[in-house]
Amino acid sequence: MKNNLFNNVLSKYSYCGDFSFQTGDTLKDQSKDVPDLPGIYYILRVKGGKSDLVYVGKSGTMKQDGNFKKQFLRKRINNKQEGMYREQYFNQKINQFGIDSLEVFWFVTYDNNHRDIPCFVEGQLIQDYFNINSRLPEWNKEF
Repeated sequence: MKNNLFNNVLSKYSYCGDFSFQTGDTLKDQSKDVPDLPGIYYILRVKGGKSDLVYVGKSGTMKQDGNFKKQFLRKRINNKQEGMYREQYFNQKINQFGIDSLEVFWFVTYDNNHRDIPCFVEGQLIQDYFNINSRLPEWNKEF
């Protein structure tokens, strides 16, 4: 159930993947194949056979010297959102809104093939979403 909205930006990244999360899943297990490299990710909410984008995020903050801070994709996906560990956050949202599953798509944007700073790519995705919806994705509180 990939989101076609972002194909124009993300189609060039071949090091990518996805996983599903449902109640009872362990996020660390579900995300075990996500690399510890800089990139972006987005989350789709699946409910009643329909999906909608709820979050766009990035990992790998670049410092002034061109090096990255330590938190890359797998660690970022498993970190915190709104003050709670993301697994707990996902379960809360699933239970609160009767969500069937969450689909997480990730893309490495900075490696031997590409040198795209994750924050830049995240900004492109947020802008594309905003241009269509005149708001941010539901779980993106600010940008």
